[in-house]
Amino acid sequence: MSVLIESKTKQNEFCINDVLERVTRAITAVSPLKDYVAVNPYGGLTQYDFLAARRFLRSVCDAESLMPLSYYRQQFAAGKLRRGSIEAALRELTLDRNVDVESVTGDAIVSLLTSDLAIDNLENTDRVFRTISQCIDRRSGSDWTRIICDEISKYCAAHYDQGQSTWRSPWQGGSLYQAWISIASIDRNIEILGLKRFRRYVAQLPQSPEAAIVFCLHRLGVPKRLWEGFLMCQAHSIPGWSAWTKYQTERAARSGDETSDLAALIAIRLCYGAALAEQMSFSIDWDSIKFADLSARSDAGDYDDDAVARYVLLRASEIAIREKLVGSIRAAAPSESSRSTQSLARIVFCIDVRSERIRRNIESVSSEIETSGFAGFFALPIEYVPIGQSSGDGQVPVLLQPQFQLQEGLRGADHPAEAALISRKRGVRSLRKAWKSFQSSAIGCFSFVETMGLFYGVPLIRRPLGIGAAPIDHRFDGVSPEQHDRLGPTLCGLGDQGITTARQIDMSESILRGIGLTDGFAKLVVFCGHGSKTQNNPLAAGLDCGACGGHTGESNARFAATLLNQPAIREGLAERGIVIPDATHFLSALHNTTTDDIEFFDLADLPAVSKADFEKLRTHTNAGSAMTLTERLPIMASKSVEGLMERTVDWSEVRPEWGLAGNAAFIVAPRSLTQSIDLDGRTFLHDYDHVKDPTGALLEQIVCAPMVVAHLINMQYYASTLDNEHFGSGTKTLHNVVGGFGIFSGNGGDLMTGLPWQSLHTGDHLQHEPVRLLAVIAAPRDAIDRVIEKHEKIKSLLMGGWLQLIAIDGTTPFRFTETGEWEPIE
Repeated sequence: MSVLIESKTKQNEFCINDVLERVTRAITAVSPLKDYVAVNPYGGLTQYDFLAARRFLRSVCDAESLMPLSYYRQQFAAGKLRRGSIEAALRELTLDRNVDVESVTGDAIVSLLTSDLAIDNLENTDRVFRTISQCIDRRSGSDWTRIICDEISKYCAAHYDQGQSTWRSPWQGGSLYQAWISIASIDRNIEILGLKRFRRYVAQLPQSPEAAIVFCLHRLGVPKRLWEGFLMCQAHSIPGWSAWTKYQTERAARSGDETSDLAALIAIRLCYGAALAEQMSFSIDWDSIKFADLSARSDAGDYDDDAVARYVLLRASEIAIREKLVGSIRAAAPSESSRSTQSLARIVFCIDVRSERIRRNIESVSSEIETSGFAGFFALPIEYVPIGQSSGDGQVPVLLQPQFQLQEGLRGADHPAEAALISRKRGVRSLRKAWKSFQSSAIGCFSFVETMGLFYGVPLIRRPLGIGAAPIDHRFDGVSPEQHDRLGPTLCGLGDQGITTARQIDMSESILRGIGLTDGFAKLVVFCGHGSKTQNNPLAAGLDCGACGGHTGESNARFAATLLNQPAIREGLAERGIVIPDATHFLSALHNTTTDDIEFFDLADLPAVSKADFEKLRTHTNAGSAMTLTERLPIMASKSVEGLMERTVDWSEVRPEWGLAGNAAFIVAPRSLTQSIDLDGRTFLHDYDHVKDPTGALLEQIVCAPMVVAHLINMQYYASTLDNEHFGSGTKTLHNVVGGFGIFSGNGGDLMTGLPWQSLHTGDHLQHEPVRLLAVIAAPRDAIDRVIEKHEKIKSLLMGGWLQLIAIDGTTPFRFTETGEWEPIE
C-alpha cells in the first residue's frame, strides 16, 4: 500500500460509516429457511415515493418494480382492465401529484394496449452504476460477474453453514471479512480462472472491512459524491447474500455487537472489482456520471412516458379491484349479529387470506357458528421451546421479539415420565445423527451406496405416487402414539420468568379485547391457528403462519385456550368487566391450509357437558372443510379431492397449495360487513368494531402491526411476480439447500430469497395479480388520521404509494390520497 493511499484511507474512514449506514438501511434482510417469512424487497426505500424508489433502484441495478405493457395488454384483452379504470387512474394520479400524467392520455394508453406494433421497452435507461466486472463483461463479453458471484457464494456458504456440511470452515468462528481474508489469501481458484496475483492483492488489504472499502474506492478513483451509489451497486450485484448479511447484521445488533456482515460483503465484492480493474487496466470516467441520491425528492415530471403509462396501468388495475370490493361491501346487507341465546361456537381464525374461504363455508353450514379474524399468534409474544431443549423458535411476527419462553411438556405427566420421554427423544435423534454421519463420511459413503442404494430406490418410486406409510414427523421422535395428543405447551416455568398470574390476566384481556370478544361468549370458543403440511419443500415455512414467525400457530392457539380455561384467569377478567360464563369452554385447533382439515387439540380437557356441543361443532367444521376443498379444486387444477389431498405427501409436488397468492386487500371491520360476500380467498380479514374502541388504541395496534405485515406479504408476492430474477427464487426444480439456511438455484450463484415461480404461475398464466395492497378500515376518518399522524412510517407507506387506504366512515367510502387528504369515492 502506498503512503499516499494509506494516508487517504485513514483520513476518510470516518466518512464511510455514514455511507454504509445508508446503504445498509436500503437493503431488506431475509430470514433463514426455518423462519422464512415474507419481506418487502423494496422495504429500505419505502420512505420515498414508489416511482422515485424505482428510479433509484434502477440506477444501481436492473431490478424492476413495474409490470411490462404486454401484461396489461393481456389484462385489457381479457376484460379485466377497462377504459373507465384507466381514466379514473389518470384523474387520481393528477390529484395525488406524485407523478406528472399530463404527458399521457386515456386514448394514448388504450392505443398502447391495442396496437399490434407496440412492444415492451425493456432497456434500463436509468442505469448509472455498474460494478467493474459488469462493465468489463459488457465491453469484452467475458463472464467475470458470474465467476466473482460464485466465488463469494462459495465463501459465504462455508462461513454461515449451520451443520449441513461434513467439514466445517476452520475460520467460521471469526468475522466474515477476516474469514474471507484467511481463505482468499491461500485459495488459488480465482487465479486459475484468470484473476492473476489476487492472493497478493488480498494480502495488502486493511484489517477492517470499512478500511478495505475506502482503500478500494481510492484505488479505483471513485469520488466521495458517488460512494453511496457505487456501493449500493456492489450490494445489488449479489442481492441474495446482501439480504442474508443484513439479517446477520441486525441479529448482531440485537446482541449488542457492532459487527456488520453486510459491510464485509460489500468490501469483499469491491476487492474483486478493484483487483480486476488493475489487471485489465480498466478505468471509469467518474466525472461523466451524474447522480442525485434519494435525499433529493423527485419532481413529478422526472419520469419517462413508458414508466408513467405503466404506473397508470398499475393504478388502474388496483382501482378495478377496489371498485369491485367496495361495491360488494356497499351492496351487501349487513348480517344480523345480535343473538337471544348463546351460540354453539365462535372460531377465531388467523387473518390469513386462506382463512377467508373456510370461514365463509363454515358459517354457511350453520348459523350457530360465528367466526372472527385476529393475528394468528393471538397476541402471545412467545418463544416456543420443544421438550428437552433449552431454546426454541419465536412465535411472533417479524416486527416483534418474543418476551418469554413457553415450554413444551407432556401434559398431565409427572417429572419421571417427562424425563423418560426426553431420554428416548435424544436417543432416537442421536441414532439418526450417527446414521447420517455414516452415510456422508469419507469411509461410509461408498459402502453405504453400494449396499443400501437399491433399497432406497423403493421409497424413491413410492413417495411421488403417495404409496406407503405417511412421512415421519420428527417432532414425535421417541413419543408413543398414545402420548401424541398430550404433547403440547404447559404453564410450567412461567412464574420463574416473571409471567405472574396478573401478567397472564393482562395477556388474556389483550386477546379478548383484540378480538372484540368481551361479551356474548359462545358455548365453545376455538382459537384456530394454521399451518401447512408438505414434503421436500425447503420454503415450507413460507406456507405456515407469518404471524407466528414462519411456524404453525398450534402452540399459540393451545396456550391461549389453556390460559382462558384457568379459574384464576377468569376471576381476574371478571374484575375487569369481562365475565366468561361457566358454560363456555375454550378449545384450540389447527387449520391445515393444504388439506383444509381442522385438527382439534386437548380434547381430554373437554368438560363432559361440552362433549355433545363439540361433536356437533366437529360435524359442521368437517362439512365446511369439504366445501372449501371443493371450492379450491379449480384453482389447484385438481380433478378430485383425493388428488388435492395427495399433494401433502407427494415429495415431487411443486404446487402443494397456492399459499397467499392472489392477496389484494386487508379489511378491518366487523364481520357483519363482509359475511355475505365471497372474497375469493384474496383478502386478509381482521375483526374490528370502532364502537368498542373509543380511544383508538386497538385501531393503532391493527394499523401498525397486522396491516404492515399484510403489506410485507403483499409486496413480496408483488416483487417476486414482476421480477423473479432479482426478487424471487426461480424454479423449484433447481433448488438446492445451502448451509441449512438458504437455497441456491442449481449448485451455486447468488442466494435465492423470494418466492419460486411455481408459487406464482400456473404454467399458463399468473396466479398472483401484482397489485399493491388495498386496506379498507371501517372507522371514523379522524380516528384513522390520528394513527397516521402519530406514525411516520405508516404515513410514508400511504403517501408514497406503497399502500392504498379506504375508510368506510358511516356509509360512505373515502380514499386516502397521496397528499394526505380524504376523497369520497363515487
